[in-house]
Amino acid sequence: MRKRSGEEMKEKEQNEDEELKRILEMKKAEERIKSALRLALTSEAYERMMVVKVANHELYSLAAQQLLALHQRIGRKISEEEVKKILRLLKSGTEKETKIEIRRK
Repeated sequence: MRKRSGEEMKEKEQNEDEELKRILEMKKAEERIKSALRLALTSEAYERMMVVKVANHELYSLAAQQLLALHQRIGRKISEEEVKKILRLLKSGTEKETKIEIRRK
């Protein structure tokens, strides 16, 4: 019975180690994205993206991909106004329209 407990503990520790590695890899990937955005965006645009990241991580991820691709194509820093336009386009494409219907008797 003790062998089984020892094996279960080893397996649990191994699972925890794998989870920690996965979390560290995700953090490293996020840092790479942030570094690339610092290079691709003006300081105001970068600050706006960090606010978006806190408010809506999914929108941030989509926008970051689009902005980095755009930066590669145009070869210059992207302004805050351009970031706003891209955010509006992405948000309108992913946002569900809310429809309120009032029924009167």
